Amino acid sequence: MDFSNFKNANGFELHDHFMSKNLDDLTIEELAYIHLTRMHRRTLIKNANVSSSLYDLIETAQASAINARTRIYTPMLASFAVLDQIGGAYRNKSKATNYKNGIKAALHSFSAYTKDEIEYLTTLRNGLYHDGSLLSKNDNGKTNVVFRLDPNAPKTITMPRKPWDGIYHDSLDDYISKINVLSLKNDVEKIALECLDLLQNGALSFEISDCREFFYKFLFVSPRAT
Repeated sequence: MDFSNFKNANGFELHDHFMSKNLDDLTIEELAYIHLTRMHRRTLIKNANVSSSLYDLIETAQASAINARTRIYTPMLASFAVLDQIGGAYRNKSKATNYKNGIKAALHSFSAYTKDEIEYLTTLRNGLYHDGSLLSKNDNGKTNVVFRLDPNAPKTITMPRKPWDGIYHDSLDDYISKINVLSLKNDVEKIALECLDLLQNGALSFEISDCREFFYKFLFVSPRAT
C-alpha cells in the first residue's frame, strides 16, 4: 500500500501493511506515522515491535495531569519535550518558520500562539529544565518571566500587565504571567494530532530525512513475542 492511501485505510489494512515490512523497509513517512499515531502503543512489523517515545510522553502528560502528586511539573515537562520533538522533526509546508529552536518551531508551525507567547513559553521551559523554577531570565535579556499556575485561567497563557524588567521589586504582581497546565497539555496533544493529519495529507515536511537518524532519535524496537 502506498503511503498516500494511509488516510483512508482502516486499522486492519494498516496492520497488514506494517506486518509485511521489515524495519529497514520503512520509509520516512511510515516512521513518522509510527512516531505520531495514537492508535496503538506499539506498531507490529514483520520482524519486531516498534514503539514511539512521543506516545509515551503524551501518555505521561495525560496520566500525571490527573494525579495530585504529579499534576503540576510532570505534565509541563512532558509537554515541552513533545514540542521539542515535533519542532525538531517536522515543518508545516503551508506555514514557513525561521525558528531553529524546537519548541518555538513547533508552536509557530502548528498552533496559533503569538510571537510573544512563544517567547514566554520557551523561557518558562528553560527555567523548568534548569532548576525547576517558574521564574526565568532569558540569556538575551529580552524575555524575563515570572509564571504562576492558574488552573482556572481561560486560556493556556495569560500575559503580564507589564513585561518584567528582571528587577525584584517589592511586588511582582504586574509582571506575573499565568499558565494553565491542563490547557497546555491539551494544546500539545492537538499539535501532535495536527502533525499526523498534515502527514497523511502530504502537507508535512521533514527536518530529519535520514531514516536511521529518525528511528534512533524517536523510536524503539523490541523483539516480537513468539
